[in-house]
Amino acid sequence: MFMNRKSSTNLTKSAPWFGADDMSDSGKTIAQKLQAHAQRLNEGQSWVKAALGATPAQSFLREVAGLRVDASRQPWDQALRRDLTTWSLQRGLDTFRNAQFAGEQVNRSEARAARHCLLRAPDHVLNAKHQSALAATRLRFLEVADKIRQDPNIKHVIHIGIGGSDLGPRLLVQALSSIHASGLDARAAKQPDIHFAGNGDLHELEAVIARLNPYDVQIVLCSKSFSTAETLVNAERLKAWMNNESQDLFKARSIAITANIKAAQAFGVSDCFDFPDWVGGRFSLWSPIGLSAAVAIGSEGFKSLLNGAWDMDRHWLESDPYENLPWQLGLLDVWHRNAMHYNTRCVVPYDARLSRFPAYLQQLEMESNGKSVDQAGRAIHHASAGLVWGEPGTNAQHSFFQWLHQGTEPTPVEFIMIERPDHSDHAAHRKLLANALGQSLALLKGKSLDQASAESVKLANPSWSREQLAAHRTFQGGRASTIISLNRLDPSSLGALISLFEHRVEVAGFLWGINSFDQWGVELGKELAIDIENHMNSSQIHPDPQTALWIKLLEV
Repeated sequence: MFMNRKSSTNLTKSAPWFGADDMSDSGKTIAQKLQAHAQRLNEGQSWVKAALGATPAQSFLREVAGLRVDASRQPWDQALRRDLTTWSLQRGLDTFRNAQFAGEQVNRSEARAARHCLLRAPDHVLNAKHQSALAATRLRFLEVADKIRQDPNIKHVIHIGIGGSDLGPRLLVQALSSIHASGLDARAAKQPDIHFAGNGDLHELEAVIARLNPYDVQIVLCSKSFSTAETLVNAERLKAWMNNESQDLFKARSIAITANIKAAQAFGVSDCFDFPDWVGGRFSLWSPIGLSAAVAIGSEGFKSLLNGAWDMDRHWLESDPYENLPWQLGLLDVWHRNAMHYNTRCVVPYDARLSRFPAYLQQLEMESNGKSVDQAGRAIHHASAGLVWGEPGTNAQHSFFQWLHQGTEPTPVEFIMIERPDHSDHAAHRKLLANALGQSLALLKGKSLDQASAESVKLANPSWSREQLAAHRTFQGGRASTIISLNRLDPSSLGALISLFEHRVEVAGFLWGINSFDQWGVELGKELAIDIENHMNSSQIHPDPQTALWIKLLEV
């Protein structure tokens, strides 16, 4: 049990990590129980029949913080969930959760806490935890957001950032900018348009500024270190573009969100917002990094986002583990990866406004848990995070759903639905939701060879027999999926959804024994890029022959 049979690393069949650090009788007993569950659920797909029959033991439907989560079509049941929960408690998941919220250094490799949840805590909670500075910063950056939003001279905001300084704010703006913050914006003119750039490729930024007047623009620069190469390249271009129109225009119209205020001020920005070093980039959208999103949805909308996330935080902190959504979904992620041998997970939001959600999750999950050593730096001998990917439905149904239904790599799918649309065509929305539900049922139910043989098919090869055609139209079925629905796509529900995913990532990371809060794997490529650029700018030959060849080929 608990091995990745397709991994290239040296993973042992007995999975010694599972219970290896607990040689007590209870530890051995729970390991044996989980081993038996894995064998039972992998043989003959017994869980599929139970899921199709909607048996009480199979059913898993929970409602929390405006979300409905139905994980009944998954390879688990009540007996397994009880034993997984017991196992996680034996490993100390509750202690880890409490330690994180208490501000202990759960990010051990960097000797830091991971207290990003405080960013969405109400003021009275912050004051009780002696974090009044966080409340003051939040008040100020939301006031600035409303000021920008209501300034008739600012028609555009250009947000510069990469990684966590881009993916979170970009998701929020795309998902929520069409929602009018109730009672906030009294003026007739619409709020500024928000534009994003930050890739090392300047084509993205050039396409934005080519159609803008510098006098209409507010710049928001986001970089925790204020040394991120891609951010500085874009910032330099913007500075030259604005100051070429009017000296000091950039200074008058630029704000930096950074932990390195001295460097930002030296660069020439007019105002800065700080955030603590215990806020990792992929967990930072709740901080002043979300300034551009607050401009798009207003301060009240942003507060609603924080409140929705805090509701999920409280559920994670206070509810019984067996009923706890982040807890149980994190356990399911571990079960998928290490017992059912799933290498990827597909996320399909049936709402175009959430089209960036899979990309956001890729950083959240793969940067957090794509690790091969434990907290002490020892090699792990089990699989950690798999690949997360996806696109919006129903577009996805016309691209990769063929692979999901009939491909050779069974992959669990998460369908995200919005129950109430923000347009008036409810018949069209029912059709959209029917597609999501239909795809989930089809993945589970499949179609047998006999069923396919009994059907008449138009546009098929007339010389083929029914049996030949049926082989192409048979669906294996037994493919797992989860349905997550939001009553509406609004700031509160989106905040709860993102918080849910944050916590389930932390659950899985803890149970894998890894540090979900560092990201050392992004460093090597950056270091080598600097060295290669130095060789490009000099006459020295790069020591790697193939790299040297490409430097020569790319000479301008």
